[in-house]
Amino acid sequence: MSDWLPFIIIGTVTGSLYGLAGLGLVLTYRTSGVFNLAHGALAAASAYVFYSLHFTMGWAWPLAALVSVGVFGPIAGLIAERLFRSLVATRQATITVSTIGLLLLIQGFLYWRYGPLQLRFPEFLPTSEVFNLSSVSVSWVQIINVAVGVGSFLGLVLFLKATRVGKATTAVVADPALLSLTGMNPVPVRRASWVIGCSFAALTGILIAPTLGADAFLLSALVVQAFGAVAIGRFSSLGWTYAGGIVVGILAALAQKQFGATPPWNGLPSVVPFIVLIVVMLATPSRKLPKGAGRFTGAVMRQSSLPPRVRAVLVLAAAGALIAVPSVVGARLPVYTSALIFSILFLSLSTLTRLSGQISLAHAAFAGVGAATFGHLVGNSGWPWLVGLVAAGLVTGAVGALLALPAMRLSGIYLALATFGFSLLMDNVLFNSSLLFGAVSGTGGGVRGPRPQFGPISADSAHDFYFVVLAVVAVSCLMLLGMRRAQLGRFFRAMADSPTALTTMGLGVNVTRLIAFAVSAFFAGIAGALYIVLIGTATPVSFPATNSLLYLAVLTVAGAMAGYLTSGFLAAALLVVIPSYVSLTPEVQSMLFGVVAVAAALISDGRVDWAGLKTRFGARLESATRASTALRVRSPLGARRADEALPAHAVEGAAL
Repeated sequence: MSDWLPFIIIGTVTGSLYGLAGLGLVLTYRTSGVFNLAHGALAAASAYVFYSLHFTMGWAWPLAALVSVGVFGPIAGLIAERLFRSLVATRQATITVSTIGLLLLIQGFLYWRYGPLQLRFPEFLPTSEVFNLSSVSVSWVQIINVAVGVGSFLGLVLFLKATRVGKATTAVVADPALLSLTGMNPVPVRRASWVIGCSFAALTGILIAPTLGADAFLLSALVVQAFGAVAIGRFSSLGWTYAGGIVVGILAALAQKQFGATPPWNGLPSVVPFIVLIVVMLATPSRKLPKGAGRFTGAVMRQSSLPPRVRAVLVLAAAGALIAVPSVVGARLPVYTSALIFSILFLSLSTLTRLSGQISLAHAAFAGVGAATFGHLVGNSGWPWLVGLVAAGLVTGAVGALLALPAMRLSGIYLALATFGFSLLMDNVLFNSSLLFGAVSGTGGGVRGPRPQFGPISADSAHDFYFVVLAVVAVSCLMLLGMRRAQLGRFFRAMADSPTALTTMGLGVNVTRLIAFAVSAFFAGIAGALYIVLIGTATPVSFPATNSLLYLAVLTVAGAMAGYLTSGFLAAALLVVIPSYVSLTPEVQSMLFGVVAVAAALISDGRVDWAGLKTRFGARLESATRASTALRVRSPLGARRADEALPAHAVEGAAL
């Protein structure tokens, strides 16, 4: 027991902070229905504010903490509440993308402002020993961290039970309109909840930063640790959420003790929260999980209004342009090859999210499975190239169907969290195993993807491989377009629009969802296999789980402007091609994608009526022009200028 006690103590301390972060997350979710994936990024921003004030500018730590928590936290809460208030009535997928966009924006800004390297964040609280517990020393900083967590929990409970605003938080979630009839505006209630929730995130950030260091990525991942705590609290109970944070902290510390030096299981502690999350969600009846925001889960597909002949001409022109790419881009040809590969990945994601109305944050994992399968079959076992490519897609499709089995009971944000948990499990554990990328000795491993060879014809050159990829893209587009127009595509759209109506078509929702995940994963696996051929060798770090967040954000940006097939190519251009021509650092790209993702979340769901804005703007412009013309005509000196300002046909009409 003495060997485990230090880890239990450490787990209790860190778990108290996880519970504190979870309290803020649950509070905002209870009152707004928005599950904020940027909660950890707000904690990271607060930690950097404290770092600048205390360590860089020399402020006393109490004053720096007061500004970081008491000023930055409320301001962040007010901004977040105002942003997400306009999205509450939209689709759950749109809300998820908007929080991802905020995460990318904050994380990119922190990297741009402070650099990508981790900064040393010394402990600012007293570290002297207080007492020994079975020969294990307990310091002041550990006691303070636990005391802050317990005190924050008790203070929040007291606030909710003793104040009028606190008592109204439950009513805001249940029925905002009914709350309005009692004379209380639900907006200030939500605003107060966001202020408290973001302040809790800010407090957690500065308390946990000495353990993790000033690192935007690690601190933003704090929300991952809070997921398990929130799940134990069933996304609603504050008491169980705080207790769940301690449970997650202890389990992660014990897993570190047991598996910390044993690859690939040394990545298990980081995914403990998601293991807890998935177990709790699967064990909890869906009726007992609180309903989040979002009026429906279906996807909005932009329908082309162009005549068929015009569309055919545009398709032929696009095909001709793609064929001519190797002749005009020169040394950038690998960039365009990569963009073609990513277009398959985005089309697979679009099939799942935009066509069938499901949310997936696991496509980076699907691509990794396809890449590893192809490398083992073709690179190691010598399978024929095309056979290995199809097999990689089939294996990944089976993995997608396997993921869909537990996901059948989930929807909305719960489905998004479950798929992201799967992606994290693959990234931190299974990718490091010999089953996939072969990292059995801690050397990083990796598998090789050879270039195709069809009899005497070899595609070793970048030029030849580009056309191989283009052919695969063309076949994939034809298959996906045919599927969309076939009965299966109607099943997918019915599942997105009305699951009840789907049952009348002869196919159940669960079977349709399984097929949708399998089809989407199949093409993602094809993309992963082509990607490993492009780069030559893939390692466990080639497909990080966080890329899944980026993929969904970029696709949403493209989907706001394009249709089903064209959005895949546009998303690939935004992610791969355009950055190669514009001198933008990854940090700036992250900020831009974040801003545009939030804007696209508003546009893609119809929250911004561009046609109406254009009509109103045109009417106002025409009215202003007429008024200006009338003023000029009244003056003898302005008469000639008024005539010159009018179109020629208008002047002739006036003369007649």
